[in-house]
Amino acid sequence: MTILALIVSIGFGSGSFAAEGVNLVAARNGAQVIKFTSQLDGGGRADQLIDEHEDSRGWAAGDNSLPQEIIFRLPAVLRFNTVVFRQGAESLDQQGAKDIGVYTAELFPTMGGWKLLTEVQLTPALGDQVFAVSPTDGRFIRVVITSGQGAPGQRVSLDAFKLYNR
Repeated sequence: MTILALIVSIGFGSGSFAAEGVNLVAARNGAQVIKFTSQLDGGGRADQLIDEHEDSRGWAAGDNSLPQEIIFRLPAVLRFNTVVFRQGAESLDQQGAKDIGVYTAELFPTMGGWKLLTEVQLTPALGDQVFAVSPTDGRFIRVVITSGQGAPGQRVSLDAFKLYNR
């Protein structure tokens, strides 16, 4: 086991501690996509948002409806203070997500309990867009996309989603 994997393992087992610099919502660290409104069959699956593969095409909505919602489950209740979205080439073609709300819940999110963490507006640019948020504990993360970079009625997409405790 590498030192980083050991730190992640220790951090996830303790509840609210997480190693600095570790992407908490990465699939390799035990996070999962548990619900999504829609996804493009083939190369636009929701789980590609957290797979961290350089050649991943990310997620794309399976239809042109808004809002689009994606819910992630972390392996435990974890503390985080940084939200990162990455736009891909599609954002330059006006398909990228624009207005996004990020919500968190510790337990039973299907019974309410969602707390708005932040609302952000992405720019139509390649690369990571980083947003600092108040330190928050959560196990379930809900990303709600309410608009895209293009004209209304156009499909939206997003390349990656990351969470950190920095």
